[in-house]
Amino acid sequence: MANRSNLTGCSFSILGDSYSTFQGWIPEGNACYYPNPENVDDVLRVEDTWWHQLMQRNQMKLMVNDSYSGATVCTDTRPGQPVSSAFTERVKSAFSTGEQADYIFVFGGTNDSWLERSVGQVKYTHRTQEDLRQTLPAYCEVLEYLLQHNSGSKIVAVVNTELHPDIHKGICNAAEHYGVMTVVLQNIDKQSGHPSALGMGQIANQIQAALEK
Repeated sequence: MANRSNLTGCSFSILGDSYSTFQGWIPEGNACYYPNPENVDDVLRVEDTWWHQLMQRNQMKLMVNDSYSGATVCTDTRPGQPVSSAFTERVKSAFSTGEQADYIFVFGGTNDSWLERSVGQVKYTHRTQEDLRQTLPAYCEVLEYLLQHNSGSKIVAVVNTELHPDIHKGICNAAEHYGVMTVVLQNIDKQSGHPSALGMGQIANQIQAALEK
């Protein structure tokens, strides 16, 4: 691996979905996916997750992992899950006060895509509650909130593979508008739609490579 000096010892936080969960490492009450050996047979230890690999590799400090399995970015949430599970809501509870991480990874949109939630359009001003039921206005809300309340952090939008094309394009456009870094993942190995151990390593490697550029 190349020179890691720009990551070594840095702190990071995550606003995520199932891909970033692990039992005992997310807030109590958040739905958890990993470990889930019936569906992903080789992500069995926290050390297998993409973020723990980044943490160990670079001696980084994890501050907040507010990930929630099944969570949508928008407030049109998965049946049976509260509105408070949405990225737009959790960002306000997890990233409004306290010490700011060097990096905040926003890794979402997958459930909006799977559940075929209304995509909407990127909207940078005058967003209504109805707008926030759509994925792209909600994503703008999340990025804007993070930038306003975490001015000392570098925000990184991680874009999953196999997203609805309009969600993929909209996330990238929103990130560019707000001056947020994007890491567009490619060719991630998955089981049951979720990263396998190989896929977790691929995510970690691709994020690492992007951050070191």
